Amino acid sequence: MRWAITSLALIASAPALAQPSTEAFISPPLAGVQAGAVQVGMDYGALRGVLLVAGWEAASDTDCVKGVYGGTGARTPGQENICRDLPEIEACSGDGHCVMYFSNPRTDHRVRITTYGDLRAWEQKNQLSVLGWEQQ
Repeated sequence: MRWAITSLALIASAPALAQPSTEAFISPPLAGVQAGAVQVGMDYGALRGVLLVAGWEAASDTDCVKGVYGGTGARTPGQENICRDLPEIEACSGDGHCVMYFSNPRTDHRVRITTYGDLRAWEQKNQLSVLGWEQQ
């Protein structure tokens, strides 16, 4: 019984989860995108819109459902398939981090975007934030 009480005390005094740092990413300008049009911390839906208008294309990942839902990619009945709306998703972790890819056919560049937040609410403000990107 003492062990159970000690365990509860440990759980109750556990530190809060760390919040992602936007300073960990160096995000260079993106080809074809006006300077300042995209920035770390902006909503993913807004960044996605800017990229699509600038000629970038969602780099469809055939394993998106496995990367988002895990295992075989099986979903519960009635659960929507976010990969239909966001085919650029490569994978998402259980803690809210996701990785997406876009390609630019005019420049042959590819960009890896890292986000944090609620993927299901990606079109809503302040729900899925851009942590940074790497142009490849």
